[in-house]
Amino acid sequence: PESYHALRPLCSPTLCAAIRTMTWELIDHTGDVGVSARAPTLEELFAECGRAMFSILADAPAPAPRETDAFPVAGADPAEELRDFLSELLYRFSAEHRLYVSFSAAPGVVSASWELYREDRHPLRTELKAVTWHQLRAVREDGEWRALVIFDV
Repeated sequence: PESYHALRPLCSPTLCAAIRTMTWELIDHTGDVGVSARAPTLEELFAECGRAMFSILADAPAPAPRETDAFPVAGADPAEELRDFLSELLYRFSAEHRLYVSFSAAPGVVSASWELYREDRHPLRTELKAVTWHQLRAVREDGEWRALVIFDV
């Protein structure tokens, strides 16, 4: 199935092919915010969920990454590992002011590039307090990985 992006009806096939499609979406959840994501590999699923979380957190209009952190993905317990990964990113944002602006996936690892968060440069969108266990899932279905993550706001 084709991925969706909002400009598909307005652009040429060449331009459309160059636009990165979203493979995650926000979902309504009482008092919290949730993300539903999909990807062909577990590592790409983690990267999509990281992108989604930082899109919820803050705006990065012109990303200028300073460094990249690597996070291993073992796959033993995908849902718990996904929660730990996102919680670690959220901790590093809160404690070390690392705004992750780019994610890439390779077998067994997700790389996340970051720049220092500056309030004047990165307008805060929503404060996320935690990655919850509520309805958490990361499963392989119909040939792709799917996740549901609820964030406490």
